[in-house]
Amino acid sequence: MLLSPIPLVVAVAFAAPAQIEEGARIAKRSVTGNAIVFLNTSTGAPQHLASGLIYGEPDTANQIPSQFYSDIDFNYGRAGGAQIPSPGLGWIWGLAEYENRFTSALSNYKTTRQNGGKFVFLLHDLWGADGSENSTAPFPGDDGDWSSWDEFLTTWISDMNANEATTGLVIDIWNEPDGIGFWKRTSAQWLQMWGRTYYRLRADFGVAEISGPTLASPPSLTDTWWTDFMSFVKSNGSVPDQYAWHMESGGNDMQSAVATWQTLLADAGLPQTGAVSINEYATYAEQVPCGGAWWIAQLERVNAIGLRGNWLGTYALHDFLAGLLGKPNAGTSAYSATATGYWPAAEFQVYKYYAQNMTGYRVQTTPTPDLNGDIYATVGTDKVRLLVGARITTGTWGVLLEDMTAIGLPASGTLEIQTWAFTGSSDHFAEVDAPTNLGIYGHEYTGGTLEFPIFQTDGYTAYAFEFAV
Repeated sequence: MLLSPIPLVVAVAFAAPAQIEEGARIAKRSVTGNAIVFLNTSTGAPQHLASGLIYGEPDTANQIPSQFYSDIDFNYGRAGGAQIPSPGLGWIWGLAEYENRFTSALSNYKTTRQNGGKFVFLLHDLWGADGSENSTAPFPGDDGDWSSWDEFLTTWISDMNANEATTGLVIDIWNEPDGIGFWKRTSAQWLQMWGRTYYRLRADFGVAEISGPTLASPPSLTDTWWTDFMSFVKSNGSVPDQYAWHMESGGNDMQSAVATWQTLLADAGLPQTGAVSINEYATYAEQVPCGGAWWIAQLERVNAIGLRGNWLGTYALHDFLAGLLGKPNAGTSAYSATATGYWPAAEFQVYKYYAQNMTGYRVQTTPTPDLNGDIYATVGTDKVRLLVGARITTGTWGVLLEDMTAIGLPASGTLEIQTWAFTGSSDHFAEVDAPTNLGIYGHEYTGGTLEFPIFQTDGYTAYAFEFAV
């Protein structure tokens, strides 16, 4: 979700009521029950699937030091030049407006590739439909006229080839057509645009992956945007390489969303193939340590690519690694888009631990029965590591470790567990340089099973637990 292109200080104020309401709604949840770790069931090597970003990269090369990217094992960027000032409003306002957006997106592509990630190019932003377009703005195929869209694609394909920007490229044909800001036409016109564009890209740009439908809502058997898309791509043959959608409503969980997607594929007679890309995830309220840990567990469980949502506007949209960093004057009227002096924000430490410490192989987990507590777990050559988060809520819940003997531990005894706390606050830009060491505590267990409590006393803190193998 991107805010309208208005000055930063206004953008933050504009977003705040919705963000406060969302935070209050989520805070009414409570978490109980156990999240379970099945130590005898490997789910493969860590891929750090959640370490992607939408925007968040400055248009100035190397403005954010590369260490911040490598610390989180950054692997996906997504941009298209949105919300820069004129000239830079997109294709529909003239060639200079297109060229400046393209320059912005190309810079983000280069930064992403330099730091080891794939890049998702947002064609709708380059066109000029980033939510700021006025009521008379044209859309592809208006009145059956596709000439401007075809010329736009020709120009873009030529520019990408000329800049050798085709490696590691994923093309998002259109963002959130079911939303209110990015596609102000019918679903039928969107589907026609999808089919035309898909085959144009396949013919002229075959090396790239194609992503879609990129709907704002998760899969649903009763949502005609979803059911019509599946029927169309089945009949048209325009099946995406990555099935993309967004998880930014504050509801839904990944396991049920993926199960529904699989049902939609089966109902349409489509193969159960293609990567799942949640190329925008988490509400603003959820972008705190416990929310980050919860989302990591959710995405890893279903092997879904994840790119953090970005709730900032204008130049700040192109900064802060989508909320993982802070710097002097962040979030104030004195903010400078080109200033440096970055520091890690609270949630950064969660992603750093996830990327740097959680080695070896992943093991199967399940969330608490209410879905509000979740856990990601790895078994390394030295330690088992558990990353635990609640979905912006409080309560006493637990972690249940099953089959301790599967990793070479005795069936009973005392297990010494090291605990780390990832603290946060309502200030998303506040500097947090490391997790807090809460010490080591011995837990007695029998029958190859150990249960211990999580005291979730605030809506910010995530925890990591470690024990030797």
